Amino acid sequence: MYYTMSVQENLHPTYNKKTFQALRAKREVNRIAFKKSEANPGDELDVRVPKLHESEVLVPGSLALVFEIDLSGGHANNCLVQNVRRALVERLQVKFGGTILQDTVKYSQYKTFEDLFLSQEERNGMILEDIQSEDLYKIRSGAGDKKTSGVDAENVLNGVFGSRYRIRLDNQLITENGVFYPMALYNDLEFIITLAKAEDVVRGSDSTQLKYNLKNIKLEYKMIHSKALADEAVSVYTSGKEFAYDYVQHYTKVNFKKDTDTFLNIEFNSQIRSLKALLFLFIEPHDAGARDSEKFIFPDLTKVSVTAPPTCFTTTQSKTLICGERRAACLRKKKMEPITWI
Repeated sequence: MYYTMSVQENLHPTYNKKTFQALRAKREVNRIAFKKSEANPGDELDVRVPKLHESEVLVPGSLALVFEIDLSGGHANNCLVQNVRRALVERLQVKFGGTILQDTVKYSQYKTFEDLFLSQEERNGMILEDIQSEDLYKIRSGAGDKKTSGVDAENVLNGVFGSRYRIRLDNQLITENGVFYPMALYNDLEFIITLAKAEDVVRGSDSTQLKYNLKNIKLEYKMIHSKALADEAVSVYTSGKEFAYDYVQHYTKVNFKKDTDTFLNIEFNSQIRSLKALLFLFIEPHDAGARDSEKFIFPDLTKVSVTAPPTCFTTTQSKTLICGERRAACLRKKKMEPITWI
């Protein structure tokens, strides 16, 4: 005699089928031809945020220029400086509908200093940005004096990345203000990049043979197809959305001799409505072709006095407080160590 019985799909009495409650949407990575396929030192690259289509929003932090760097025509041993994505950008302008939102000269110096406080784990994943070992950037640059033995790992990475690099347009307007819905805006958001001189980008023994050229330039971005996100963005924009970002202004340059000048008097008189911080970067001059892009000087500051008229408010900070404030201004996560500290 045979008996048959039905068995439920799951035997566990408390079983509940998992349901996905979060937002689900289609995401795409697009890479389109840029209007200029090549560029040379001093050229301007005008990057307009793509309008996309209805219900398509831009993923924060995904907008970037990708390209190849050609060093041909220069000395055989030429190679790129470290963190070339920053070194390439001498000036950055941000415009919206013709209104200048930001205009930062010496942009590369500020952003390179900021990147020194990334964790080593983050830096290890930024090969496209040219943060890598000396052996690897010589191999990727095709330098004649590159190592040929003991660099198996570097050769594998070179086979993957080659001479391809990337400049991320990581302005806070499109990285820290939620998803960006260009279709809902009447005007274009525009980034204008002025490329740096060859002597700030290329290392080499002959200063007369420093050359570089950007080739096969493309615009890369990620987008999400989501009517819910697009409708939410439209609602926020219609009610009056505020976009918060840091405006970095290169105010002045002061020359001094570090061994003999023991006192600096710097006057700051910028006509701005609010001020978050004053950042003093100390950089040694370098000969053409001998730039160490990540080298900053940290002098032994013993006292900083600030006087603010008309009330003649004066404050003096000790050496310990100076170091603490300097570090706190750049660290973004716990347990980070600066890569270069002199």
